[in-house]
Amino acid sequence: MSDGTQGRTGHVYERDGNVYNPTDWAGSPWSIGHQHGGPVNALFATAAEEAAAQADLRVVRLTVDLFRSVPRVPLALNWRFVREGRRIAVIEAELTLPENGQLISRASSVMLAPTEGSPRSWTHAPVPPLALENAEEVEFMGENAKGLYPPGFHWSFEIKMGSDEHGPAAWITTPLDFLPGVPMSPMQRSAAVADLTFGLSGQSLLRQKIVDVDAWRVPMINIDTTIYWERPPVGQWFGFRHALLTDHEGIGLAEVDLADASGRLGRSLQAMLANKPPSVRKAETEASDG
Repeated sequence: MSDGTQGRTGHVYERDGNVYNPTDWAGSPWSIGHQHGGPVNALFATAAEEAAAQADLRVVRLTVDLFRSVPRVPLALNWRFVREGRRIAVIEAELTLPENGQLISRASSVMLAPTEGSPRSWTHAPVPPLALENAEEVEFMGENAKGLYPPGFHWSFEIKMGSDEHGPAAWITTPLDFLPGVPMSPMQRSAAVADLTFGLSGQSLLRQKIVDVDAWRVPMINIDTTIYWERPPVGQWFGFRHALLTDHEGIGLAEVDLADASGRLGRSLQAMLANKPPSVRKAETEASDG
């Protein structure tokens, strides 16, 4: 692999029609041959934005199912309306192998019609987001961690963390473009960083010493992401406020409140599954190779 992930500049995909070819920046920390969940989320957000523009509606929910590892190979993105109404629309989207149509990942999205000028009925959000200026820049992956994982999307993150009377919180962005010379839209970027729903909320709890967990003993991986947007996202930085993090018998749930430069934005949720530590996977690979 030619490591094109020097610095934090570049693009994640190159496009040929509906086929998206991942660059080195799309790489996953789990395997050099797989894509990170963030770029996959951004791809499905692309489908949702295209459908919303066609239906003249607003994207409110995106659910991405990662029922298998997404290979770092060219993939075709297709979507279709399951329902297309004046006020409500739903799409299904798929990533498939162009050569044989094999299903790799799928997503669904809900779009609704806003009522311009409609007065608000409910405004109950007891925990406000942490102000970006009150967070300090931190290193998400230290040098020791980088030695365990291949390069990829996870190396592009810029992260700030802090705490207030409501507890720990974090802000995250990636400066990468989506396509060559084409920046990510706020929706693409917020969907991409939402893949860190579990990872970043866990880091916040550990950094503030709110929990005492051996996070390396039994790593967890997310197998889906569901994002709710209360309004269209804006800007490049997105805030995470921990809401829930728990697991039982190797199955977990993570949930965060989302924010952007304009304040509270919505919510992101993930289901998680226990995974083998990198050292165990490496030992097993070496044993099988031997």
